[in-house]
Amino acid sequence: MSQTATAEQSHPLTRQFALFAGFVVVAAGVLLMALYKEIAADDLNDMAERSNSAVARVFSNVVWDSHAGFLTTAHFLTADAIRAHPETLAIRKSVLTKMRNLSILKIKIYDLNGLTVFSTDPQQIGEDKSGYEGFLAARIGSAASELTYRERFSAFEQVVENRDVLSSYVPITSASGAIEGVLEVYYDVTDLLTAVRQRQYVLEAVVGGTFLLLYLLLILTVWRSEKRSHRHHRQNLELARAAARAEEANRMKSEFLATMSHELRTPLNAILGFSEILKAQLPSVKGEATTRDYADSIWSSGRLLLNIVDDVLDMSKVESGALELKTAVFDPHDLVRACIKQVENQALAEGVSLDAEVADGLPVAFGDERRIKQVLLNLLSNGIKFTPAGGRVRLSVSGNDADELVFTTSDTGIGIEAADIEKVLSPFGQVESSYARRFGGTGLGLTIAKSLVEMHGGGLSLESQPGKGTTVSFNLPAPEREADIAPLAMPA
Repeated sequence: MSQTATAEQSHPLTRQFALFAGFVVVAAGVLLMALYKEIAADDLNDMAERSNSAVARVFSNVVWDSHAGFLTTAHFLTADAIRAHPETLAIRKSVLTKMRNLSILKIKIYDLNGLTVFSTDPQQIGEDKSGYEGFLAARIGSAASELTYRERFSAFEQVVENRDVLSSYVPITSASGAIEGVLEVYYDVTDLLTAVRQRQYVLEAVVGGTFLLLYLLLILTVWRSEKRSHRHHRQNLELARAAARAEEANRMKSEFLATMSHELRTPLNAILGFSEILKAQLPSVKGEATTRDYADSIWSSGRLLLNIVDDVLDMSKVESGALELKTAVFDPHDLVRACIKQVENQALAEGVSLDAEVADGLPVAFGDERRIKQVLLNLLSNGIKFTPAGGRVRLSVSGNDADELVFTTSDTGIGIEAADIEKVLSPFGQVESSYARRFGGTGLGLTIAKSLVEMHGGGLSLESQPGKGTTVSFNLPAPEREADIAPLAMPA
């Protein structure tokens, strides 16, 4: 395919706009020129009619007043008698004297019956013009004009050729305003029309050039816009492809992590089980490293590795949308007691005080209790882990105006810089500090907690100041239907 054909196919909007705009521009130009010609012709007619009306007034004052008696009774004579009459010769002499230096080519005078009682062309004397529209219009007081092109025309004293002639029928009125006759004047407008045409050519050139420039600018604008649109479209396609590739890679990664996590859990469970048996069966000798101590180390390391595997597995489920909630009603008091009991040994080992407070009159909790417990254990473990000995970790549960449960964990630990809060809430995000690096971890705990809360329809927020501690809160929305809380039997 040639480059020209390719360019045309790549810019269909520009091509269509060029055709449409070209048609509009040509149509507008033609319409404008036609309008100008019509206006110019009307102006020319008005000017000629005013001039011919002035000539008619001259004849009314000079010729008609002097020869009215003859002109109004000439219809009683034959055409030859009128031509040879002394009055006709006198009128002709008067007309030639007064009109010789004007652009008047011919003058005719009609009586009220339409008879040509005088003409600068004697052969036309005696003609009947009573049926002509121009005469009839002037007969009732309205001037009428017609513009024609004459290849050959008999003027006052000569024959002229190739002239533009404007003929006007003008009423001749007396001093009292009564119409006494009709004057027809042939006015030479050739020079005027030539000037009008010249102005028209200049106007056409200016308008045409302006329209052409505007047309080209519009084409250029549309072409650039379409080119930019095509570029954006290609970029969007590339972004869509990249997003699809990233989504596919993320899906494959999640599937791989899920498979890997399941594969790791099997040997880890065996390691933990056998090390637990060894710990129970082997004696411990104070002050000496025994096989029991080794078994205890194996169990602790295996347990840590299993927690990491569980975090990776949960994260992969969240990202792939495979994690499902098993919602039901549960007692927030029992949940808090279970969480505190599970982390109290960790707090004792770290020298951190641990307490909890549950407000009275709270609504029932609705959600996946195991996952909410996972969130709380994660937050409590983090609080204990990052609080130096002698510090305090607290868990509180309260309600809000929306009948939601609000869980809050607070500690007096090392805290987090404001700039790092977003980082710790993102997958694998960890704060770089010597204290934080002592504990390692995957950096998935807070991200999983936040995702689990949002899956319940709630939101998690974190506030922290370096050296003063961290407070994490999340809300658990109330059940949407009253039927959801029916199965719960609160203890007496």
